[in-house]
Amino acid sequence: MKTISKTTMTKTRKTGSLFLVLLAIAAGFGLPANARGQEKKPASVIAGTVFREPGFALPGAVVTLEQVELAAKGKRNKPQKVACDAHGEFAFRLPPSETKFKLTAVAKGFASQTKETAAVPGVRVDTFFELKPESR
Repeated sequence: MKTISKTTMTKTRKTGSLFLVLLAIAAGFGLPANARGQEKKPASVIAGTVFREPGFALPGAVVTLEQVELAAKGKRNKPQKVACDAHGEFAFRLPPSETKFKLTAVAKGFASQTKETAAVPGVRVDTFFELKPESR
């Protein structure tokens, strides 16, 4: 039986690891998308805060996002919904495209409010709501 020294085993491991690193670099792994010749567009973000009178945050309010163009063309428009956090804040991360959206904020005991806005690639668009108590 032939014995292999520790030095030989260490050199073999280093050589194998170096080969894998070189192979990954050749395949383009570890490089940013634009370094591989692909242009990566930044996402669109629509965010904001829901308040109640007199300017207090409204946690738990639900904000619905619908694409305006799809609804106008009669196409199926699956709305996205998100609940506001403890600070009344919400955010939607969207694909990078210039698109118009309708936002609706709803909370129990308050009248709903709807606003329109447009998403812009690489830009955070802020929308604020101030919901008033429902009149009975």
